[in-house]
Amino acid sequence: MRGSPRQVPRLDFELTPACDHGCAHCYNVWTADADDPQGGYSTRGQLPTPEFLAMMEKAVRQTGARHLTLTGGEPLLRKDALEIVALAGELADTVTLITNGSHVTPAVARELARCGVTVVQLTLLAAERGLHDRLKGAVCFDDTVRAALELQAAGVHTQVCFVATAENRGQLAGVLELCLALGVRSLSYNRMSPTGRAIHHVARLMPTAEQLREDLDVAERLGARWGIRIATAMPIPPCLVAHAGYRWVQFGFCSTGSDAPNLVVDGAGNVRSCNLSARALGNFLRQDWDEIADDPYPQRFKRELPAMCRGCEHAATCQGGCKESALATFGALDHPEPLVWLSQQPRAALAVRQYDVPAIRLVRRRDGAAGMSA
Repeated sequence: MRGSPRQVPRLDFELTPACDHGCAHCYNVWTADADDPQGGYSTRGQLPTPEFLAMMEKAVRQTGARHLTLTGGEPLLRKDALEIVALAGELADTVTLITNGSHVTPAVARELARCGVTVVQLTLLAAERGLHDRLKGAVCFDDTVRAALELQAAGVHTQVCFVATAENRGQLAGVLELCLALGVRSLSYNRMSPTGRAIHHVARLMPTAEQLREDLDVAERLGARWGIRIATAMPIPPCLVAHAGYRWVQFGFCSTGSDAPNLVVDGAGNVRSCNLSARALGNFLRQDWDEIADDPYPQRFKRELPAMCRGCEHAATCQGGCKESALATFGALDHPEPLVWLSQQPRAALAVRQYDVPAIRLVRRRDGAAGMSA
């Protein structure tokens, strides 16, 4: 590392690419097809327990990260997951585990508490069992509810993640009510950001700006009434939803474009700028953090903005929304990301809904990075 140390406040470790659910909105970059821009991402070389633990300790020590998130795939499918959780609790001040809940038994919940896990995040896509299970691609609603109860009983703080798609419109109120009943007082509101195989479901699943406003109005009203903290995880550009109108909901933006990046390390030691990015900055098995930190991609990421965003007062923080989803879907960081593009290109939205995602790439090749002409 040249100059003063560049510390990273948070690291996400992807324990395994394996998952026993089948969400169509899944952003995991290794789920992309071979002909997609991210299709070359390999998950080969997953480290066995001793090597993974040593790699994790090296990464945390060198970056100075004080918060660790353990995710996947489904992290609890990894047989040594609890060993990794235990080390994470020793290395960091706070630890979050993101799991689908299907593998949280009473014994697992107690072990997570013993290891000092700060938060466990579970996904609820609807308060209706059938809809939730269909969107998750697995029979899992009861498992998720049971996991929330087991974790609460063990004294582990639980957070619900709600992913907004076109197919669960109007479900947030029911999910918040279920959170209230379960004793969950924190909800992460994600809107679909397509990378991986999700780029093939943009037409069917991408929410509209109107839907996001409806959800956020519900979140503002019920969150404040019931004392449920609500924050957005995926960026929602202020040009689509005016953030100033919300006092209870906390809005977040892309960390890659900030001075406090949230890096991701996969099970082979590869380092990426976020979990929606398919580009490796380096590898902790072969390199030290000072060399990895010199990779030019994060600076390029900050520089490349859609033309429509240049000069905007929010450009430095918003960064144009989710630029990794723009890269995955359109092949360019400076193309308006899918949520923004579909909101501002009615004819393009019609084309995508008629022909699905391959159409957007055809449109980009035909009409250029600005999108479909009017």
